[in-house]
Amino acid sequence: MSVALPPERLARVIARTWPPERVETVGPFTVAHGGGGGNRVSAARLVDATSDGSEVTPAQIAAVADAQRAIGQDALFMVPGNQTGLDAVLEAEGYANRDETVALAIAAGEMAAPPPRVTCFDIWPPLAVQEEIWAEGGIGPSRLAVMHRAEGAKTSLFGRIGDRPAGTAFVAISDGVAMLHALEVLPRARRQGLAGHMMRAAAHWAAEQGAETFAVLVTRKNSPALGLYASLGMNPVGQYHYRVKNGETA
Repeated sequence: MSVALPPERLARVIARTWPPERVETVGPFTVAHGGGGGNRVSAARLVDATSDGSEVTPAQIAAVADAQRAIGQDALFMVPGNQTGLDAVLEAEGYANRDETVALAIAAGEMAAPPPRVTCFDIWPPLAVQEEIWAEGGIGPSRLAVMHRAEGAKTSLFGRIGDRPAGTAFVAISDGVAMLHALEVLPRARRQGLAGHMMRAAAHWAAEQGAETFAVLVTRKNSPALGLYASLGMNPVGQYHYRVKNGETA
Protein backbone atom coordinates (compact mmCIF):
# COMPACT_ATOMS: atom_id res chain seq x y z
CA MET A 1 0.00 0.00 0.00
CA SER A 2 1.44 3.35 -1.04
CA VAL A 3 1.54 6.26 1.42
CA ALA A 4 1.78 10.00 0.91
CA LEU A 5 3.43 12.69 2.99
CA PRO A 6 2.51 16.22 1.87
CA PRO A 7 5.39 18.72 2.11
CA GLU A 8 4.08 20.41 5.25
CA ARG A 9 3.63 17.10 7.08
CA LEU A 10 7.03 15.80 6.03
CA ALA A 11 8.70 19.02 7.16
CA ARG A 12 6.91 18.83 10.51
CA VAL A 13 7.92 15.23 11.11
CA ILE A 14 11.57 15.88 10.25
CA ALA A 15 11.69 18.87 12.59
CA ARG A 16 10.04 17.06 15.48
CA THR A 17 11.84 13.72 15.25
CA TRP A 18 15.29 15.33 14.76
CA PRO A 19 14.91 18.67 16.56
CA PRO A 20 17.33 21.59 16.91
CA GLU A 21 18.08 23.21 20.26
CA ARG A 22 15.65 26.01 19.43
CA VAL A 23 14.39 28.07 16.51
CA GLU A 24 13.77 31.75 15.89
CA THR A 25 11.81 33.42 13.13
CA VAL A 26 13.60 35.72 10.69
CA GLY A 27 11.23 37.05 8.06
CA PRO A 28 9.52 34.10 6.33
CA PHE A 29 12.11 31.63 7.68
CA THR A 30 12.85 29.70 10.83
CA VAL A 31 16.49 29.85 11.84
CA ALA A 32 17.51 26.73 13.75
CA HIS A 33 20.14 26.63 16.47
CA GLY A 34 21.65 23.24 15.70
CA GLY A 35 24.18 22.94 18.52
CA GLY A 36 26.63 21.21 16.21
CA GLY A 37 24.12 18.47 15.35
CA GLY A 38 24.58 18.64 11.57
CA ASN A 39 22.85 20.20 8.58
CA ARG A 40 19.41 18.77 9.31
CA VAL A 41 19.12 20.67 12.61
CA SER A 42 21.01 23.78 11.47
CA ALA A 43 19.39 24.69 8.15
CA ALA A 44 16.93 27.56 7.76
CA ARG A 45 13.51 26.63 6.38
CA LEU A 46 10.49 28.48 5.10
CA VAL A 47 7.81 28.74 7.78
CA ASP A 48 5.19 27.95 5.13
CA ALA A 49 6.27 24.53 3.88
CA THR A 50 3.58 24.64 1.17
CA SER A 51 5.00 27.78 -0.46
CA ASP A 52 7.25 27.51 -3.50
CA GLY A 53 9.30 30.41 -2.13
CA SER A 54 9.07 32.56 -5.23
CA GLU A 55 8.20 35.63 -3.12
CA VAL A 56 11.41 35.41 -1.06
CA THR A 57 13.73 38.37 -1.59
CA PRO A 58 17.54 38.58 -1.59
CA ALA A 59 17.30 40.89 1.43
CA GLN A 60 15.41 38.20 3.39
CA ILE A 61 18.03 35.63 2.43
CA ALA A 62 20.78 37.97 3.62
CA ALA A 63 18.99 38.57 6.94
CA VAL A 64 18.83 34.83 7.59
CA ALA A 65 22.50 34.38 6.68
CA ASP A 66 23.46 37.17 9.10
CA ALA A 67 21.43 35.52 11.87
CA GLN A 68 23.08 32.16 11.22
CA ARG A 69 26.60 33.61 11.22
CA ALA A 70 25.82 35.47 14.44
CA ILE A 71 25.36 32.13 16.21
CA GLY A 72 28.44 30.58 14.63
CA GLN A 73 26.69 28.64 11.86
CA ASP A 74 27.11 28.68 8.10
CA ALA A 75 24.57 30.30 5.80
CA LEU A 76 22.55 27.16 5.07
CA PHE A 77 19.01 26.54 3.79
CA MET A 78 16.93 23.38 3.44
CA VAL A 79 14.99 23.42 0.15
CA PRO A 80 12.19 20.85 -0.30
CA GLY A 81 11.39 19.70 -3.82
CA ASN A 82 8.24 21.83 -4.03
CA GLN A 83 10.15 25.08 -3.32
CA THR A 84 11.50 25.73 -6.80
CA GLY A 85 11.10 29.48 -6.42
CA LEU A 86 13.25 29.57 -3.29
CA ASP A 87 15.81 27.37 -4.99
CA ALA A 88 16.11 29.80 -7.89
CA VAL A 89 16.57 32.79 -5.56
CA LEU A 90 19.27 31.00 -3.56
CA GLU A 91 21.11 29.94 -6.70
CA ALA A 92 21.08 33.51 -7.99
CA GLU A 93 22.49 34.67 -4.63
CA GLY A 94 25.46 32.31 -4.89
CA TYR A 95 24.26 29.35 -2.86
CA ALA A 96 25.52 25.94 -4.00
CA ASN A 97 23.44 22.76 -4.09
CA ARG A 98 24.44 20.12 -1.50
CA ASP A 99 23.29 16.67 -0.37
CA GLU A 100 20.19 15.85 -2.39
CA THR A 101 18.06 13.75 -0.07
CA VAL A 102 15.07 11.48 -0.60
CA ALA A 103 12.33 10.69 1.92
CA LEU A 104 10.98 7.16 1.59
CA ALA A 105 7.99 5.69 3.40
CA ILE A 106 5.75 2.67 3.78
CA ALA A 107 2.74 1.73 5.89
CA ALA A 108 4.35 0.72 9.19
CA GLY A 109 2.34 -2.48 9.50
CA GLU A 110 3.28 -3.55 6.00
CA MET A 111 6.99 -3.71 6.82
CA ALA A 112 6.77 -4.58 10.50
CA ALA A 113 8.29 -7.89 11.58
CA PRO A 114 9.84 -8.95 14.88
CA PRO A 115 13.56 -9.65 14.45
CA PRO A 116 15.14 -13.07 14.75
CA ARG A 117 15.99 -14.02 18.32
CA VAL A 118 18.87 -12.00 19.89
CA THR A 119 19.35 -10.04 16.64
CA CYS A 120 17.76 -6.69 17.48
CA PHE A 121 16.35 -4.98 20.56
CA ASP A 122 14.60 -1.65 21.13
CA ILE A 123 16.22 0.18 24.05
CA TRP A 124 15.88 3.66 25.51
CA PRO A 125 18.12 5.30 26.50
CA PRO A 126 20.81 3.82 24.24
CA LEU A 127 23.58 1.70 25.71
CA ALA A 128 27.18 2.90 25.84
CA VAL A 129 28.11 0.32 23.20
CA GLN A 130 25.55 1.84 20.84
CA GLU A 131 27.12 5.26 21.34
CA GLU A 132 30.47 3.69 20.44
CA ILE A 133 29.01 2.29 17.20
CA TRP A 134 27.55 5.67 16.33
CA ALA A 135 30.88 7.33 17.09
CA GLU A 136 32.64 5.00 14.63
CA GLY A 137 30.23 6.27 11.98
CA GLY A 138 30.85 9.92 12.85
CA ILE A 139 27.72 10.38 14.96
CA GLY A 140 29.01 12.03 18.11
CA PRO A 141 27.66 13.75 21.24
CA SER A 142 25.97 16.63 19.40
CA ARG A 143 23.82 14.26 17.36
CA LEU A 144 23.14 12.10 20.41
CA ALA A 145 21.85 15.28 22.07
CA VAL A 146 19.39 15.66 19.16
CA MET A 147 17.99 12.21 19.93
CA HIS A 148 17.53 13.06 23.59
CA ARG A 149 15.76 16.32 22.68
CA ALA A 150 13.11 14.58 20.61
CA GLU A 151 9.77 14.54 22.42
CA GLY A 152 7.11 11.86 22.34
CA ALA A 153 7.53 8.18 21.59
CA LYS A 154 11.09 7.26 20.62
CA THR A 155 13.58 4.44 20.96
CA SER A 156 16.89 3.16 19.71
CA LEU A 157 17.54 -0.14 17.95
CA PHE A 158 20.51 -2.25 19.03
CA GLY A 159 21.58 -4.84 16.46
CA ARG A 160 23.80 -7.88 16.96
CA ILE A 161 25.50 -10.35 14.64
CA GLY A 162 27.16 -13.53 15.94
CA ASP A 163 26.32 -12.46 19.49
CA ARG A 164 28.41 -9.32 19.05
CA PRO A 165 27.30 -5.65 18.96
CA ALA A 166 27.00 -4.63 15.34
CA GLY A 167 24.46 -1.87 14.67
CA THR A 168 22.34 0.91 16.07
CA ALA A 169 19.64 3.35 14.96
CA PHE A 170 17.21 5.92 16.35
CA VAL A 171 13.50 6.22 15.62
CA ALA A 172 10.90 8.71 16.84
CA ILE A 173 7.22 9.28 16.14
CA SER A 174 5.41 12.50 15.29
CA ASP A 175 2.01 13.07 13.67
CA GLY A 176 1.50 9.34 13.14
CA VAL A 177 4.82 8.96 11.30
CA ALA A 178 7.78 7.04 12.69
CA MET A 179 11.01 8.35 11.20
CA LEU A 180 14.26 6.45 11.47
CA HIS A 181 17.51 8.40 11.78
CA ALA A 182 21.19 7.56 12.25
CA LEU A 183 21.20 3.92 11.14
CA GLU A 184 24.76 2.68 11.56
CA VAL A 185 26.12 -0.84 11.03
CA LEU A 186 29.76 -1.65 11.74
CA PRO A 187 31.81 -2.44 8.60
CA ARG A 188 32.52 -6.02 9.71
CA ALA A 189 28.78 -6.69 10.04
CA ARG A 190 27.57 -5.29 6.73
CA ARG A 191 26.04 -7.36 3.92
CA GLN A 192 24.74 -9.92 6.41
CA GLY A 193 21.12 -8.79 6.54
CA LEU A 194 21.32 -6.89 9.83
CA ALA A 195 20.18 -3.53 8.44
CA GLY A 196 17.06 -5.14 7.02
CA HIS A 197 16.27 -6.84 10.32
CA MET A 198 16.73 -3.53 12.13
CA MET A 199 14.45 -1.69 9.72
CA ARG A 200 11.69 -4.29 10.09
CA ALA A 201 12.14 -4.27 13.88
CA ALA A 202 11.89 -0.46 13.90
CA ALA A 203 8.67 -0.62 11.87
CA HIS A 204 7.37 -3.32 14.24
CA TRP A 205 8.06 -1.09 17.24
CA ALA A 206 6.44 1.86 15.44
CA ALA A 207 3.29 -0.08 14.58
CA GLU A 208 2.98 -1.22 18.19
CA GLN A 209 3.17 2.46 19.22
CA GLY A 210 0.30 3.28 16.86
CA ALA A 211 2.27 4.86 14.02
CA GLU A 212 0.60 4.54 10.64
CA THR A 213 3.66 5.32 8.51
CA PHE A 214 7.34 4.44 8.72
CA ALA A 215 9.82 6.74 6.97
CA VAL A 216 13.53 7.31 6.45
CA LEU A 217 15.77 9.94 4.86
CA VAL A 218 18.71 9.07 2.63
CA THR A 219 21.00 11.00 0.32
CA ARG A 220 20.77 10.18 -3.38
CA LYS A 221 24.46 9.26 -3.47
CA ASN A 222 23.95 6.48 -0.89
CA SER A 223 23.14 3.76 -3.41
CA PRO A 224 23.41 0.80 -1.00
CA ALA A 225 20.88 2.34 1.39
CA LEU A 226 18.52 3.27 -1.43
CA GLY A 227 18.69 -0.32 -2.66
CA LEU A 228 17.96 -1.70 0.80
CA TYR A 229 14.96 0.57 1.35
CA ALA A 230 13.54 -0.21 -2.09
CA SER A 231 13.90 -3.95 -1.39
CA LEU A 232 11.82 -3.44 1.76
CA GLY A 233 9.02 -1.90 -0.27
CA MET A 234 9.63 1.72 0.69
CA ASN A 235 8.73 4.36 -1.90
CA PRO A 236 9.80 8.00 -2.39
CA VAL A 237 7.38 10.49 -0.83
CA GLY A 238 9.43 13.68 -0.91
CA GLN A 239 12.83 15.19 -1.40
CA TYR A 240 14.98 18.11 -0.36
CA HIS A 241 18.48 19.45 -0.71
CA TYR A 242 20.57 22.11 0.98
CA ARG A 243 21.84 25.38 -0.38
CA VAL A 244 25.00 26.74 1.26
CA LYS A 245 26.69 30.03 0.49
CA ASN A 246 29.66 29.44 -1.82
CA GLY A 247 32.86 29.45 0.19
CA GLU A 248 31.22 28.24 3.41
CA THR A 249 31.69 24.70 4.68
CA ALA A 250 28.31 23.11 5.48
